[in-house]
Amino acid sequence: MSAQGPETSGQTPEVERVAPNALSDSRPHAARWGQRAPPSKPLLRLQSLVLNPWSLVLLCAVLLALRKPWALHTPQLWAEDGTIFLAQNDVLGLRAAVEPYMGYLHLLPRLVAWLAAQLADPRWWPAIYNGAAFAASLAVIARLFSPRLALPGAPWLALSFFLGPQTGEVLITITNAQWFTAFFLVQQALIARPTNATERAIDLSLLVLAGLTGPFVIAFWPLLAWRWWRDRHADNLVVLLLATACAAVQAWFVWRTGPRFEYPPFALEKFCAAVGQHLLVWPAFGTNLAIKFSPLVLALIGFLPVLALLAWALRPHERRRSRAPIVAAFVLILGASVYRCRPDTWNLQALFFGERYFFIPRILLAWLLIWEIGAAPRWVSRAAAALLLVCALVHLRGYSLGAPGDYKWAEHVDPIRRGVPTNIPTLPDGWMMEYQGRPARP
Repeated sequence: MSAQGPETSGQTPEVERVAPNALSDSRPHAARWGQRAPPSKPLLRLQSLVLNPWSLVLLCAVLLALRKPWALHTPQLWAEDGTIFLAQNDVLGLRAAVEPYMGYLHLLPRLVAWLAAQLADPRWWPAIYNGAAFAASLAVIARLFSPRLALPGAPWLALSFFLGPQTGEVLITITNAQWFTAFFLVQQALIARPTNATERAIDLSLLVLAGLTGPFVIAFWPLLAWRWWRDRHADNLVVLLLATACAAVQAWFVWRTGPRFEYPPFALEKFCAAVGQHLLVWPAFGTNLAIKFSPLVLALIGFLPVLALLAWALRPHERRRSRAPIVAAFVLILGASVYRCRPDTWNLQALFFGERYFFIPRILLAWLLIWEIGAAPRWVSRAAAALLLVCALVHLRGYSLGAPGDYKWAEHVDPIRRGVPTNIPTLPDGWMMEYQGRPARP
């Protein structure tokens, strides 16, 4: 793996002028006039250590743990962690992997629930669940540094997962780990072809895991089709066929078992306001102003600049081939998300409602901004850097999310050991896990 630096403007740097007597300067360790002193060996070693991909992954692990520390030191189940994945695994075992919930399969949390039941006492299940979600998040981050991806500014792309606005709903919980694993699909559309059997097996395994964990493979399927169309190699065809199979399975479950919602007529102004509020206004202006601004202001300063950035990212440029798939991914996932959640029906005062639907689009938007740093013209580069810095600083104060109440999971798990019905309080606050008991084994 290798970390890439930020994008440069592509202009040829000026040749430095050297004074006529520079070579005869008697100062052996001083920088010559017009020349840069070469970095010392200790500095080079330090730079190599800091920019080492595994050092960067470790840094991201620390930042993620600091973002939601209580999920690791006081792990508790979150919502469907218990009521769906734990409870159904207790009854169905591994067969629960093909049991849809909300209209699609959830392979990763189903496997985690099954493994936890095989390996440990119920008191340790929340720790295993959260630990698996933590590991899945870091796996997405680690893949960003793969030399097969070679994405510009990879360290900054990784930081976009943690800095900026965050409610914590999608962090370190297997119920919402799908919002992280969906990035495996985006990465697969950009990554270079495998060069050996190991890389090929990892690619296909991650594709199946992400494809059968949430409905995202349906939204991102065009990216993988485009990848094969651009490079009609057997490896890309296998990826496309496997993605097609996963998308077909998820689409079948969505069609046959998915919930049906009745919505009022579409309201364009409120739609633009809600999308702008979550994509740009809340990140740049903070919670208070995001709630106080009128719908018109939210649309003007939140929605229209996003459209401008998408159009600008597609300009003729040497990096257009990297930017175009991210623009497409943004449009595809945002379209699927707003179709599913209809933000024009939301109360703009309830800022955190449905926040998870904007997690992926906001990160992709941050990537496009990061790639404008160092680009020409210079004012665009400075504006992108300033906006990213503001988004990070505005939310820095509440970086470590406050801990909720501890419901003492270990004190409530004896009925699960015995397989008898019980009600157990879990997160979020006020959520009750209704454990139906385990049927007697024949």
